[in-house]
Amino acid sequence: MISVAAYTLGCKVNQYDTEKLLEKCRSRGCRTVPFEHFAELYIINTCTVTHIADRKSRQMIRRAKKTNPNARIAVCGCLAKLSPEAVREAGADFAFDARETENLFKNLRDFFIEPYDETDHASVVARTRAYIKIQEGCDRFCAYCIVPYARGPVVSRPPADIIKEAEALTRRGVREIVLTGIHAASYGKDLIKGSLPALMEIIAGTDGLRRLRLSSIEPCAADEAFLRVIEKYPVICGHFHLSLQSGCDATLRRMNRRYTTAEYRTAAEALRHVRPDAALTTDIMVGFPGETDADFEESMSFIEQSRFARLHVFEFSPRANTPAANFPAQIPAPVKSKRGEQTRALAARLERGFLAAFTGRTEEVLFETERGGYLYGKTGNYISVRVKKPADGGGNAGLLNETADVKLEAVTDGEMEGILIGGKK
Repeated sequence: MISVAAYTLGCKVNQYDTEKLLEKCRSRGCRTVPFEHFAELYIINTCTVTHIADRKSRQMIRRAKKTNPNARIAVCGCLAKLSPEAVREAGADFAFDARETENLFKNLRDFFIEPYDETDHASVVARTRAYIKIQEGCDRFCAYCIVPYARGPVVSRPPADIIKEAEALTRRGVREIVLTGIHAASYGKDLIKGSLPALMEIIAGTDGLRRLRLSSIEPCAADEAFLRVIEKYPVICGHFHLSLQSGCDATLRRMNRRYTTAEYRTAAEALRHVRPDAALTTDIMVGFPGETDADFEESMSFIEQSRFARLHVFEFSPRANTPAANFPAQIPAPVKSKRGEQTRALAARLERGFLAAFTGRTEEVLFETERGGYLYGKTGNYISVRVKKPADGGGNAGLLNETADVKLEAVTDGEMEGILIGGKK
């Protein structure tokens, strides 16, 4: 039985694609092992959003080669698509497209000798939570982004396929589904019939589903139809990763982002109107070419006013063949680094403030893991919570993959500690 290990860098779409690949390998009789273990085949799903992602991708290829010099190393993802020579130089045997899994097996015919089961397996990342990819590609062409070149145009999955996968997941015990895509807000634009709100409404009604979450959206997604569905279905989580990148209009224009800060604020307020306790999270890029000190301060002010629950902060990294790589007024690395530190400090303060506001509240928590005498889970608005594991089973037996009410008592290192109120729901 062939041993297969995988490592995923980058977005949730890559995580989904990797799990699909592993399921296809298992269907051919392979066994999967942790990436740190000795394996005969390593699959590395790469990212090329930043130089750091490039470097980490190459490092993981070399690490696999070091663990087993005789292993076959198959590499997919954005770096493999745009720079196949770079992954081969790092030690990969070949690059392939994760969306075309037969390319993997064609390159490894000597590995896979058992009949291939064409059944469309559902993708379970964890028993409690699973991702479903609803679309591929992006046609926004932001000035800094290489993704449209790597992933191609928008291609939406047929609603029937997504619904079938959601039903299969819930039958297998999955409680929470996360709809993800390269540009999820574009879902349905290439279909004769279909839209993101319509899809959400159908998935929200899936038997056995406790929570439905979106991985990321843009302000344009928060239209009337979207807001009506959120208001109608409590199963849709009050956590929205609303992409921003900068809180300065001049910077947004240079980035070719298709909204203003005023439009962003309107979308955020609309989401909070239908879900008052919603957690808004976002991505922030600092040091984009031409970003002056005044632009940066304007962005910081907007971020603070927006009361984000969490920020993913990163410094601008020029990607070859994107317009921004050749923009004038490139920001020196030390300046970008300093702005990054300042923004992360603001992010930490905002996160503490958001969590502190829930002290003393009782919230429903879906428990996912257990370690060190504690049960860990998340609220609907994505607050990480830990509670002491009950000493005796009683009504709290079998809380993993179940929900229970928890009184939130204290903020500790980006999460909240609480006490169970009653048994599983």
